[in-house]
Parts: sequence; structure tokens; C-alpha cells
Amino acid sequence: MAEFAFPGFNRRYVLVPMLAAIAFVVASYFVIEQRRTEVMQTSIEIRQTQERMRLLAELVYAAADAESAQRGFLLTLDRDYLVPYEQAKARLAILVPELMRLYARNAGELSHIQRAKAFIDHKVTEMQTTIELVETTGGTGISMKVVRTDIGLHWMQSVRDEIESMRNRERGRVYAGIESWEKQHLIGRYISGAVAALIVILLLFTGTLVTRDIERRNLAARRLDLLVEERTTELSALSEHLHRVTELEKSRLARELHDELGGLLVAIKMDLAQLARKLDVTPPDIQVRWQRIQSALSAGVALKRRVIEELRPTLLDNMGLVAAIRWQAEETCTNAGIALRATFPDEELKLDTNVAIALFRVAQETLTNIIKHARATEVAVALKVSPVELMLTIQDNGIGIQGGTPRASGHGLLGMKHRMQSIGGSFYIGPASSQGTIAVVRLPMQIANAMASLN
Repeated sequence: MAEFAFPGFNRRYVLVPMLAAIAFVVASYFVIEQRRTEVMQTSIEIRQTQERMRLLAELVYAAADAESAQRGFLLTLDRDYLVPYEQAKARLAILVPELMRLYARNAGELSHIQRAKAFIDHKVTEMQTTIELVETTGGTGISMKVVRTDIGLHWMQSVRDEIESMRNRERGRVYAGIESWEKQHLIGRYISGAVAALIVILLLFTGTLVTRDIERRNLAARRLDLLVEERTTELSALSEHLHRVTELEKSRLARELHDELGGLLVAIKMDLAQLARKLDVTPPDIQVRWQRIQSALSAGVALKRRVIEELRPTLLDNMGLVAAIRWQAEETCTNAGIALRATFPDEELKLDTNVAIALFRVAQETLTNIIKHARATEVAVALKVSPVELMLTIQDNGIGIQGGTPRASGHGLLGMKHRMQSIGGSFYIGPASSQGTIAVVRLPMQIANAMASLN
């Protein structure tokens, strides 16, 4: 089957064969119903013909019975024969009007049944006259003469011939009706078979169209999945690049603050020390201002140090990840007045710089969220290393996550998740088993070691 000119063709016209199949089913129903009606009508006509044939046969039998009874009476003069004779006459009186009623709509056959009636009337008159003559004379000689004559032979033979011709015509109608019934039945079977075959073809055609449309949709879905995967990879690479650029920028800014601002603050402090030796700063008003300057300078130095540590922890570069996370946890919890339970490995880990900074930033962001939102009184931080993976766990005993599920649109959570995915790890946050919230960071050691070896 050739491809259609545009992808939407199958989707729009796939209903056409289905509608055609439904139309054929409906049409076949009416055709088959018409055939069934014709077959039923033919069956009714056959039954009516058989009924007329039966009545015609009974008419002949009744006439023959009357004649036999009449002959028996003439031969024996036994009046017992007159009983079946009268019964046969009574049946004839019933059968003839019934047959005339049945043939009322058939003028040709009605004339024949009327002729048969005339013959029967003549025969009955002849038999009745003979019986009355014998009863009047009471002699057997006359009865024997009557028996030997062919007075009633002509009328009886005429009745038989007329009825037999009618029965032959009725028999022909029966055969014609049966032949018509068989033909209609055969035509109905042919029609049913043709409609069934056509419906099967249409259904196969519909199935082909649906299959093509499904294949096209699946292909489009696969292409879309590949496109999404490609875009996701690009976004992940871009996110990783932005993280690296951000960390490099923070590192550069930390160095500039340390070198330039630190140098300026040290120079100011040295100049103030020189001025203190050369000037008298003991007067109370000068002493107060002098102490204020010294305090402000010390606060500036502390602020510079804190800002530099926030931008790029010197412990992370100088001492490693374990020392940096330990310091960050202790500093955060101490400033917030929260109890800390820490579990760290005894030896420092040898990790790639990007891995170390990613793990540190995740721990830093998680601790910040706890301070802001958790209302916790205790925090447990654990860094565990096994031959299989590195796992960082941070758990609090605060109010937990509202609704049991973190907001998917939270930029901090998404940032941590994407940061870990960029280095091949995973990030999970959810309700803790007892109380509060737990955040779990996992990184396969195979990836960590491979990245460390490349560094």
C-alpha cells in the first residue's frame, strides 16, 4: 500500500472503511431480511399449495367413497352402506366450498374447480337417483342392471381427470416454489458470504491504516524522545558548564577579595598601628573612636574571610571534602544554635575538584534549607564511603515536608538534583522514617574514581 501524501491522511480517513463496513452490514441486513421475507412467503405459498393438494385428494377420496358405498348398497341392498355414503356426501359438501374459497383469487383454477363441482353434482345426483330407484322398486334385478351400466362412470372419470389435472398443476407449483426457495436460499448465502468477505477486507484495510498510523505515531514518539533526550543532554551539559563557570567565577572573586581587599585591610591595619605609636589616642573621646575603628576593621576582616569561605571554601582546596563539610556543618549549626551529630570517615577522600565542589554545594544548600524552613533542634550529617558508592546523608528532626512530597518547582532542590546528575550521582529528599526530613546523596565510586584519575 502506497504512503499517503501527508501524515494526517490515515488519521482522518481511517474511519472511511469502518463506515463503509457499517454501511455494508446495514445494507446486507436489509437485503438478507428481504430474502428472508421472500423465502417465508415462498414457504407459505408451498404450504398453501400442499393444503390445496390435500383437499383435492380428499375430494377424490370422498367421491370414491360415496361411489363405493352406493355400489355396495346396490349389490347387497344393505342399508348399512348408506351410512358411509351419507358421510362421503357430507365431506363433499364441505370440501367443495373450501376449495372454491381457496381458489377464489385464481380465476383460472377457480373455473376448473367449478367444473369439478359440476361433475361431482352430476355424480351425486346419479347416485342418489339410483339409490332412490332401488329403494322404490325394492328389487335386486334393477340394482344389478344399474351396477352393470356405466351411468356414473363418465361423471366419476371426469371428476378424477379434472382433479388430477389440478393436482398436477399444484404439484408443479410446489416444485417451482421449492426450486425458488432453494435459489433464494443460495442467493442469500452468496450475499452473506460476499458481505462477510467485503467486511473482512475493509477491516483488514482499516487495520492496515491503524497500524500505519500507530507506527507513524511511534516513530514520531521515538523521534520526540530522542529530541528530548538530546535537549536534556544539552541542558545538562549547559547546566554543568554554568556550574563550573559559576565556581570558577566564585573562585576568581574569592582570590580577588583575598588578594586585593585583604591587602587593603592589612595595609589599613598596619597604618593604624603606626598612627597609634605616633599619636596620643588615650583621651577618652579619641579612645572611643579609635576602638570603634579597630572593631570595624576587625569586622571587615571577618566579613572578608566569611565571604571568601562562602564563595570558595579554602578548606575544600587545602584540606579536602571531609574537612570542608565538617566545617560547614559545625559553622552553620553553631550559628543557628542547633545540635549537630556528625559521622565522617577518618581519612580524607581523593576526589575530582568538580565532584568535591558539587558534594559540598549540595551539603551547603541542604543545611541552609534546614536553617530556613525545618525549625529543627538537631541535625545529623553522615558521610559514608564503601567500595560501591559514596553516600552523604543529612537528616533533621524538624517539621518535615508539607504534604510528604517536596515541591518539584523548587529551584534549590532542582539545582541540587541537576548538579548531582551532571556528575553521575543522584539526590533524594523526603520524609525521614521517624521525624523531620532526610536528604541522601549517592555517587558510584566507579564514577568518582574515574573522574579523580582524569584530574
